[in-house]
Amino acid sequence: MKKPTRASSIAVLALGAAFAAPLGASAASDHRTFDGTVVHVSRENIKVQGVEGGKTQILSFLIDHGTKIAHTVKPNEYVRITYDQKLLGVRHADSVDPWGNPALKIKS
Repeated sequence: MKKPTRASSIAVLALGAAFAAPLGASAASDHRTFDGTVVHVSRENIKVQGVEGGKTQILSFLIDHGTKIAHTVKPNEYVRITYDQKLLGVRHADSVDPWGNPALKIKS
């Protein structure tokens, strides 16, 4: 068996660091909010169109099965999504607030 060279050892370390950096950075992410109009809602996800950073965007968020979001929120309704982005950069909705009535806050 060949002894690893210094160049191959450095390449392996660089590759490991490249994979570990996004996971470490995303694990420390905090909650964010996104306001917009519901484009699509199902048992597994919700898509919301809104303006962020001066650009119109459609963002998709995962929601937990068994929540009331799919039954409560309808397309074209204005909502505020509180979300985190931990696992491999996937956005997960922690709560969905129908705009104008914070008492209707729906936990995911």
